[in-house]
Amino acid sequence: MKLHLLAAAALAAATFSAAAQEPVVLRTGSFAPPGSVFITYWQQFKTNIERDSKGSIKVELNTSDPNEANLLSNVRRGRVECVGTSLQGTSTILPEVAVLQLPYLFDSFAQVDAAYDKGLTDNFRLLFAAKGVAMLQFVEAGFTHTYGTQPIKSPADIKGQKLRATQSRASQAWIKATGAEAVVLPIAEAVPGLQTGLIKGGESGVIVYAGLIARSAPHYTLTGHAFDSGAILCNKQWFDKLTPAQQTAVQNGWDARAQAQAARAGNDKFIAEAATRGITVYKPNAAEMVQWRAAGKRASDELTAAMGPEAKKIHDGILKDIAGIK
Repeated sequence: MKLHLLAAAALAAATFSAAAQEPVVLRTGSFAPPGSVFITYWQQFKTNIERDSKGSIKVELNTSDPNEANLLSNVRRGRVECVGTSLQGTSTILPEVAVLQLPYLFDSFAQVDAAYDKGLTDNFRLLFAAKGVAMLQFVEAGFTHTYGTQPIKSPADIKGQKLRATQSRASQAWIKATGAEAVVLPIAEAVPGLQTGLIKGGESGVIVYAGLIARSAPHYTLTGHAFDSGAILCNKQWFDKLTPAQQTAVQNGWDARAQAQAARAGNDKFIAEAATRGITVYKPNAAEMVQWRAAGKRASDELTAAMGPEAKKIHDGILKDIAGIK
C-alpha cells in the first residue's frame, strides 16, 4: 500500500512539475505586407521574447490577417494575446490617436523623434490601459502620401474623385479637404476597389503602398501630409498575469528604434527605385505644396475643433515638444 501511495505521489509531483514548466503561449495577429520590414521585426519579436523570457513564453506568429476590426476584437476578448494594428485601426477603440495623424503636424523626422521621445508612448500606454489593452510600443510606418491610377500633382487633380479613406477621422477629413470624396474601405478591399473603378486612389505610407497597392495605382505623389505609426497591443488581463521578468521580455520584444530606422531606409530605397518598377513618383513643386498644405489646414482645423480635453492636451504637448525643431 505504501509503495502505491509513494508511486502516486511521485506521479503527481512529476505532473505538477511538467505543468509548471509549460511555457505561456503568446499568439499574435497582424498584417505585414510580404517582403516588408514588418516581417523581419515580427520574427525578431518572437526571437527576443523567447530568449529573454528564458523559454517561459512561446510566441506563435500570425502576420497575414488584414482585418483590423477582427484583430482588435480578438485581443480585447483574449482570443489572441497581442496584435499589431495601424493607428487608423486603433482609432476605433481610442479616438485620441487621431491626434498623431493630423495633417502636417510633423514636417520632419527630427520633429517626430522629439515628440515620440518625450513621453508620448507612456501617455498613450495609460490611455490604452483604460480600454483593456496593454500597449507595448509604437511601430513606425513613415510619412503618408497620395496614390492614384492617374497622375496627381495638386488637389485639383482629384477634385470630385472617389479616394479610399481609412476608418480614421483624420484620413476622412484629409480626403474631404482636398475636394475628393472619401470612400471608407478596409485595406483588403483597396486593390479590388481600384481594379473595379470604385475608387481612383487614396492615401498610404510607403510600406503598404509598395506591398499591396502600387501595381493597381502606379502614381505616387509625395504629399507627406501625415505621419503614420502602428502599435503593438496586448490583452491587459493576460499581460498583468505575467511575472515581472516576463512582462519586461514582452514589453521589450519589439525593437522600436531599430525598426523605425529600418523602415526609413526601406522607404527611401523604394522611392529611389520606383521607376524601375513602373511606378511614377511625383514630388509637388512649391506652389502645389501650398495647395496641399491649405487642404491639410482645413482638415486639421476641423479635427482640432472636435477634440476632447485629453486629445487637446496631447496635441498641445506635441506642439510644445517640437517647437523650434525643423
